[in-house]
Amino acid sequence: MAARTTGGGSSSRTTDPLHQAADLEQDLARIASMNVDRLRAEWRRVFGSDAPPAFSKDLLARAIAYRLQEQVLGGLSPAAARLLRSLAKPGVEPPRQVKVGSVIVREHKGVVHEVLVVPGGFCWQGKTYDSLSTIAKMITGVTWNGPRFFGLRSKKAEADDDAPTAGASEALAADVRRRPGRRSSLRSLAGASGANR
Repeated sequence: MAARTTGGGSSSRTTDPLHQAADLEQDLARIASMNVDRLRAEWRRVFGSDAPPAFSKDLLARAIAYRLQEQVLGGLSPAAARLLRSLAKPGVEPPRQVKVGSVIVREHKGVVHEVLVVPGGFCWQGKTYDSLSTIAKMITGVTWNGPRFFGLRSKKAEADDDAPTAGASEALAADVRRRPGRRSSLRSLAGASGANR
């Protein structure tokens, strides 16, 4: 079995997942008991650089604990990493998360369309689809950004770019500018807390 060394000591530890989990628990308990000077030394060992001087004892401990957990359990999923990168860009609105069980309601050309959020997709007219954009295209006949069509983007984002994507006819583009009777809403089967935002 391969061995690894963790912590400040020279103990040898196995790469067996059960032993790694036990070792991680010991490391986290050890970090929680450290004073700020020991945490700064541990930071140098774990990150290979000096700790930022403004970091408090609590923040040092949390960052070190996270790094150790990441090494044993793995880091962020690619989707979570993309979301965090998008949040770092100024002016970029985070995607709106809608809970399973929510119903998205959109009126288009006098017809009310209800979409139920289900695990793994969206149910419209008895069929489940992977994306709201697919449903929006079926409703309108042209390519739309689904969250925009169903009103899941903020008013600012909608005002900045409130039109269907390339391929829409002039008549539809004029209809979008007029928007007579356009209504979108979101409600939950479980109550008012159906959408995260």
